[in-house]
Amino acid sequence: MKKKSVALLLTLAMTAGLFSGCGALSVGGSSTGGSDSSSSSEGGDGSGATDYPTGTVEVIVPYAAGGGADIATRLVCSYLEQELGQTFVINNVSGGGGTIGLTNLVNANPDGYTIAYFSSTDSNGDALFDGVTYTKDDFAPIAQFSADPHVIVASNNSGITDVESLIAAGQDGSTTWGIGGAWSHWDFLKMEVEEATGTNFMRVAFDGGVTAINNVASGDCDVATPFISEATAQIDAGNVQPIAVTSAERHPLLPDVPTLAESGIEGLENFNSVMWRGFVAPAGTPEEVLQVLSDAIGKVCENEEFVAAAEEAGVTVDFMGIDEFAGYYEENHNSIREMIDNADFE
Repeated sequence: MKKKSVALLLTLAMTAGLFSGCGALSVGGSSTGGSDSSSSSEGGDGSGATDYPTGTVEVIVPYAAGGGADIATRLVCSYLEQELGQTFVINNVSGGGGTIGLTNLVNANPDGYTIAYFSSTDSNGDALFDGVTYTKDDFAPIAQFSADPHVIVASNNSGITDVESLIAAGQDGSTTWGIGGAWSHWDFLKMEVEEATGTNFMRVAFDGGVTAINNVASGDCDVATPFISEATAQIDAGNVQPIAVTSAERHPLLPDVPTLAESGIEGLENFNSVMWRGFVAPAGTPEEVLQVLSDAIGKVCENEEFVAAAEEAGVTVDFMGIDEFAGYYEENHNSIREMIDNADFE
């Protein structure tokens, strides 16, 4: 596959000081301006990991404000503030497919006062984008807080109404399959379906899952795989045909839509593909600090009020603590890297 170059973006960001000047916001939404890990730690001087946190924690979201990553992070952090008694400041550092913000994290002081939102494909940035110098070993996994499935939808005039007709339509490579972002989980989901079913769809990249499903609703694209929260309005309006959800179990927001595994088709028996969301810190962050954060995120994920708010926001709560998450992080990285090495998309 051909990498997308972000070297110029990274250089410009470092030259202009954009890494720490992207208009950080508290979870309550008030502007705080940029911050760096040394000034935001207010007592985070390593004087005692068991006292952590004693000051403000900066949370880098490497995507724009208002998107799914930003919404999910703000929601979690609003409850983390209650658990840990400190302010969690959201700093949206977008660009480069998330690599600019994550480069900022890697360069931060590993004291626990700068962490970042992280998802399924982020540890493979060096394989996906030219100019990225970090690797998976530059991050310290903290915890997973959600695993969000996609829903496969089809245009009403495509003739696709179920998994069987979807597979039939994917035999000659002419059926268009819209993804919500290149070099992302959308791409790898498409490849997983194709590998499992022996199909070949024509890849069309859109700017976000909402744009993808809107093109399906208009008939300009045959199939798309938005996140469930992005699809419910169009499904409820009858503008698209829901085919299947990509998780192992049905989703509460779409209880009548079957899973791919329920189709009974060979190759799909145990199909389960979700985009996990979690947090990481810079490598070298003290284990005691990582554990405090992981435990606090676990408590948030058990909070019934949080779970209800997350469901309303379309975030599927699925907690994985630091020990289990660290192993899964490695497995996921290797699985994604294998698919990248075998991919033929541009």
